[in-house]
Amino acid sequence: MEGETLTFGVSGKLWKNALVMYDRQTRSLWSHMTGECLDGHFKGKQLEMLSSIPIVKWKVWRTAHPNTKVLTIDGREDRRRDGYWDYHGSSRTGLFPTERKDSRLRNKDLVIGVSLEGRQKAYPIKKKLWKTKDKGTWRLIQDRIGDVPLLVYHDPDNFTSAVYHRVVDDRVVDFEGQAEGIWARDSDGNSWNLLTGDGPGGKKLEPIPHLNVYWFAWADFYPRAALYKE
Repeated sequence: MEGETLTFGVSGKLWKNALVMYDRQTRSLWSHMTGECLDGHFKGKQLEMLSSIPIVKWKVWRTAHPNTKVLTIDGREDRRRDGYWDYHGSSRTGLFPTERKDSRLRNKDLVIGVSLEGRQKAYPIKKKLWKTKDKGTWRLIQDRIGDVPLLVYHDPDNFTSAVYHRVVDDRVVDFEGQAEGIWARDSDGNSWNLLTGDGPGGKKLEPIPHLNVYWFAWADFYPRAALYKE
């Protein structure tokens, strides 16, 4: 930010029931949902959101990349279960009442939230939206936010999501309607890796940052967000 590398910690504060970070250099407070500085030296500034490799089951990743190194805590991972398992299964929506209610989905429905060029859109994470008749295959959504053509992928068996810009070499890439595992084919029969965006001849889809998030949280931050419908 402004030429300075910041390091972050958890402030213990919440904004709209969402985690607030602080930077150790200026003690400014930042929203992890939006990357906006809420208070302090950098108030009003915005961190650039980056896209990472999607969440994926270890066995899937290990098969594709058998020499991967694993980062652990003190050489081991000792968590036996998600500490928020009871919250995920309840109707609670945080410590405080949500500011807005949006009845287009249930509060705790999960969505893939995309914020792009000042526009926001949510894609419901429901099996009936993504499943196909063939086992191990999942529907692909080809959509637009504004003038940006997108490819949206979700595998509910592995809870893997990815969003890509479909323009490569100034050409919009059209895909077949479904993916097989982590692979998709375009209209020319070429295969693309939906974990990395890699395609034929060294071509690569540009990943678009997104969040897998509860609907109530997304609607609270972006009350005018569009909702994808079939």
